[in-house]
Amino acid sequence: MRRRLLVLALLTTAGLLAALVVPLLVNHAEGRADDLHQERLSAATRFATLAAADDPDVLTPDLQRYREVTGVQAWLVGTDGSLLASSGTALPGGAVVEASLRAALDGVPSAPPSAIWPWDTGPLVVATPVGRDAQVLGAVLLVEDTGWVRDEVAVRIAVAALASLVLLGLLGWLVASPLVGWIARPLHDLDDQVREVGAGRPARARVEGPPELRRLAESFNTMSAQVERSQQQQRDLVADVSHQLANPLTALRLRLESLAADRPAEVGPVLAETDRMARILDGLVEVSRTGAADREPVAQDVVARVRERVQLWEPLFAGRLTLQLPGHAVPAVLERDLVETLVDALLDNAVKYAPDAAVEVALTASDVGCVLAVRDHGPGVTPAEAAELGRRFHRLARHADVDGTGLGLAIVAGRVQDAGGTTTVQAAGPGLRVAVSLPAGRGHGTTAAPQGAAVPAG
Repeated sequence: MRRRLLVLALLTTAGLLAALVVPLLVNHAEGRADDLHQERLSAATRFATLAAADDPDVLTPDLQRYREVTGVQAWLVGTDGSLLASSGTALPGGAVVEASLRAALDGVPSAPPSAIWPWDTGPLVVATPVGRDAQVLGAVLLVEDTGWVRDEVAVRIAVAALASLVLLGLLGWLVASPLVGWIARPLHDLDDQVREVGAGRPARARVEGPPELRRLAESFNTMSAQVERSQQQQRDLVADVSHQLANPLTALRLRLESLAADRPAEVGPVLAETDRMARILDGLVEVSRTGAADREPVAQDVVARVRERVQLWEPLFAGRLTLQLPGHAVPAVLERDLVETLVDALLDNAVKYAPDAAVEVALTASDVGCVLAVRDHGPGVTPAEAAELGRRFHRLARHADVDGTGLGLAIVAGRVQDAGGTTTVQAAGPGLRVAVSLPAGRGHGTTAAPQGAAVPAG
């Protein structure tokens, strides 16, 4: 934007300079043409006066001397077109010369040219009638090469153009560039801060520049503070509610456990529901922190993190879990617990929804990051069902009897989105495949997906 504004300012300044300089150059070219024509017309009038008073042959030495001094060729032409006297050269031809002679023989002196420009190569032609007692006796014709005048005008144009360029450069350096920077810097900063807000991170714009931009920055800062406060209040509310519910839930569980010894059949299902409620509360706290800016990314080796986590889960699969890793380290800058959270959530789903089925964990690296994929060979889902997975608390009807909260994939999708990656859920036929792409560097981060948002299906 700064470059575009600077170019616009320089073009505007160049237009103003051209509007000032071009009329001056035109006036100079017209003035030089008029002055030169007046000088030559005065000389031609003097020769015409001498020719009317004396014998035309007497005028020949004056014409020759005039050519030697000024370089201008001169002729005295009769009414029949005959050459009566000359400066020593033949009468030239050409449409301009013939038209000027006809006008002079008709009693009309030649008019001055509009202007003399470097690209006009024609000579200056001046003709005036020779008369006595209102009778035209002939005409005096002067023809001058205007090369020296054209050179003078060209030098004036070059000097004006060079001075304009120097002035334009000074104006651009001393005026346009600081002025554009004064306007563009706050806009660039505000654009960066808007991106930060869109990424779910705290942002404050610098209050500087023109009054309108300062007011805009102040309004943005107020809005950003309100958004942060609203988000923090939502997270605090969820955390506080979870904490307040956890205490009576713990007390309730203790009382139920004391009753379970006497009535296990009746109390056992209630204990299971309390455990499920506890997991839901933990999941809600995790979901509420999606999009938060308090997680600090650290440099880590994704291969080592995945290998360590899979080894902890391997006993639960009894040899049905396979792992494919690159033969080299895959460095990345991610939140400290991100890889562990993803592996735990995806393998936990595989244990619950694909019991006794083979499960494959694969990590592939690329120049821009890595892809972690977990695929089970269980009953799986249809493509339509896969498109719905990932919404908060969303569970398939046939999984109603499976222990779970419906928050696992929602947490995965939110955390991956915060890291600047994407989550893909696919019906693998048979089974389900969930793939998450993670960037190698620090992700842009986004706020959590709203309630009811589906994870993109492949």
